[in-house]
Amino acid sequence: MTINKTQMQKNFSQNALTYDQYAVVQKEMARELLLKIISTGKYFRNILEIGCGTGFLTELLAKEYPLAQITATDIAPEMIVVARTKLAFFSNIDYFVADGENPMLDNVFFAPPFDLIVSSAVFQWFTDYEAAFTQYHTYLEPGGNLIFSTFGAGTFKELYSCLKDGQKGKASCKIGDPKIPNKKEVFIENKHLQKVMLNAGFQFVGVEEVTKMVYFNSSRYFLRALKRIGANNHLTEELAVQGLSSGIFSLIKSYDAMFLDERGIPATYQCLFGLGRRAT
Repeated sequence: MTINKTQMQKNFSQNALTYDQYAVVQKEMARELLLKIISTGKYFRNILEIGCGTGFLTELLAKEYPLAQITATDIAPEMIVVARTKLAFFSNIDYFVADGENPMLDNVFFAPPFDLIVSSAVFQWFTDYEAAFTQYHTYLEPGGNLIFSTFGAGTFKELYSCLKDGQKGKASCKIGDPKIPNKKEVFIENKHLQKVMLNAGFQFVGVEEVTKMVYFNSSRYFLRALKRIGANNHLTEELAVQGLSSGIFSLIKSYDAMFLDERGIPATYQCLFGLGRRAT
C-alpha cells in the first residue's frame, strides 16, 4: 500500500499534543523494547532513534544511558517540538526532522557509526523496508545492533475485516472469511520481516511476536483514539480506495454489531519485536 507521507506528517503534527494520552499500546511497546535493549548487556554510546514521536522511548534511553549521545528523529515537526520541550533537561539528545525511511534524502546531519539504532512502533509506516534496513546497516559500527518494535499483519484484524466487508456491501464482518483478502499491504508479516533483515546484511536476526488485545467502549472511541495519535492515515486511504470515504458511520455500525460485548469492542495489536546485528 502506498503511503501519503505528506498527509501522514500532517496527521502526526496535528495530534502531537494528544499523542501521549491515547498511545497506550505504543507506550507499553516502548517499555518492553527498553528491556530488550538492556538485555543485550551492552552499554551503548551513540544511539540513533527512528521516529521518536513525543519522546517517550527517548526519555527511557536517556535515563538508562546517560553518557550516550542520542540522535532523535521524526517525520513530524510538531512531534519534535513536544519531545524537545518535554526532555529539555537532557543535554545528550539532538533532534532532527527526517523521514526515517530515507533520512539521508532529508540532508540530516548524522554522526555514524552508531552502536544502536532503535525504533518503536514506526516501521509500519514504511513502504520499502529493505532499502531502509540496508541503509541502517551501513550506519552501524561492526557489532552494532538494530533493535525495534513494529506492528505485524494481525494488527486491527477486526477493523480490516469490516473494511473488506464494506467493500463487498455485506451487512456484517467475519474474521477468517477466506473471501477477505489478506492485508499484507498494510502491516508486515513476521517471516517477511526476517527475510528483509537478512537481505539487508544483518546477522543474529530474531523477531518475537506479542499479541495485545485492547477494549474500547465502542468502535467510535477506537477510531477516535487512532485519530488522536495521528495514526488514521491507513484507514482514511483504505476508505478512499474502496470508495467509502463517506462510509465511516456504516463502518462503526458494522464493527459494533459484530464485536461489541460487555467488555466493549476489541482491537488486536500484533506487536513484533526485532533484533539484528551487524557482523563484527
